[in-house]
Formats: sequence, C-alpha cells, structure tokens
Amino acid sequence: MKITKEKVIGVIVLIAVCIPFTAWKESKVKDFPVSIFSEEADGKYGQKLKYTAFLPDVAIWMNGWEKKWTEGERTVYQKGNRIVNVFHPPGDDGYYLLEARENK
Repeated sequence: MKITKEKVIGVIVLIAVCIPFTAWKESKVKDFPVSIFSEEADGKYGQKLKYTAFLPDVAIWMNGWEKKWTEGERTVYQKGNRIVNVFHPPGDDGYYLLEARENK
C-alpha cells in the first residue's frame, strides 16, 4: 500500500474531526473531565456547577469513569467509590455537575 498525499490529508482531517470528542480539561469536580470548549457559567442552583458545550463521553471513559445509569435529564457516573451526577435540563444549552455528598 502506497502512501499518497490524499491518504495523508485524509488521516489529518479524520484526526481533526475526532479531537473535540477526546480533548478535555479538568472541571471543578476533581478528576472529572469536561470539553476543552466548555466554559463555566452561573447556574440556577448554587451547589451545582454549570458548563456550556457538550460532555465528551470518550474523555470520561478514558479517565476511568463508568456510566452507571441514565434517567431523564440525569446521568450518573462512577469511578471507584466517587459518584458524579450530570444534569442536562431540556431547553438548556449547558449541563450541571454535582458530586454526590458521600464523596465529600
């Protein structure tokens, strides 16, 4: 198989398309990743942290978090004995992170 200019460009484009789904930064919830494009925003609820943009499922999985279950707007992730609740209300462009109280 010969390496051509078109194949190299195709691989570069494929990698560029995949970066947003795998690149992350640390959130205020210790060791829980959020998208590098997300920004912290003021939420309706004081105890929750609101982030804009999308939640990178691949980055969460790569950091060792396991999706336990989803019910409506709530998704629960677990890593060891730590539990993080993610809320994505309908009609809201952001999501809220809330670490379970027994973790603190």
